[in-house]
Amino acid sequence: MTTNSTIKWRPTWKVWLPIVLFIVPLILEKEIFGTYFSPFVYGLFVFVIGIIYYFRLKLWQSFVVMTMMTIAICTYFLAARPEQIEEMILLLGLDAGPVFVPWLKTYLTMPVWFVILIINSIIFYSLGPFLMKALDLEKAAIRLFKLAAREITDETNGFTDRPYHAGEHSYTRDRIIGFASFLEGKKICRAEFPGAGIRFIFSMGISPLNNKYKDTLSYVAFDDDGGLNVFISENDYKQYKKQYTFNQLCELMGKTFLRFAEYYSSNNENRIITEMKSV
Repeated sequence: MTTNSTIKWRPTWKVWLPIVLFIVPLILEKEIFGTYFSPFVYGLFVFVIGIIYYFRLKLWQSFVVMTMMTIAICTYFLAARPEQIEEMILLLGLDAGPVFVPWLKTYLTMPVWFVILIINSIIFYSLGPFLMKALDLEKAAIRLFKLAAREITDETNGFTDRPYHAGEHSYTRDRIIGFASFLEGKKICRAEFPGAGIRFIFSMGISPLNNKYKDTLSYVAFDDDGGLNVFISENDYKQYKKQYTFNQLCELMGKTFLRFAEYYSSNNENRIITEMKSV
């Protein structure tokens, strides 16, 4: 049984990052050195994270939200403290030129920044919930793959791009629809209804919210005739640190969803959340 982390490390956004990487460094830098380099460093960090998430999730919303956050942060300090920013540029051995401060005071004033803040707020209010859901789905997918790998015993490279028949289920379509609604509501996976059956889509890479690529992502399918089929994408398979036996991995992923369905059917939905949080 695998007990340690089975998934390769990846940069992810955490709710505490603004405090640790922005607010605390800003306060310390201001009090000790009297400069404001940390907001621009943090802005660059946010911008890079936006690029990483754009290529990983294939969602343009991640790039737009992160870029606007960067612009709002950096332009505030340029508008509020132009003279100090000029002194910081001189500390770097650069010459901002005689028109730098007058230009900022003319074209990048606090009212202008306030307009930028309003635009940023509108964008975040419009796109933020969608991006947050995508991030939650990514985190849930990582947990699902960790759960499936806990009882892996074989480590041989046997990847195949064909769905794997992982067994049978005894649930009616109505019961699986309710199960799907629960999993979607908890942002564990995305449910799709292709016709005959219900497909639960999840991914550690491209977001299931991207309709263009969703047919290429990992899924567990509950067929109306009782069949249970599992497909794991090559990208997800490569996120494991080890090369697990592919058929066994698919079988255990199917058992994970069957176990969750049993929890749901017996009104023990909280056990699903508890088990997800255990890895």
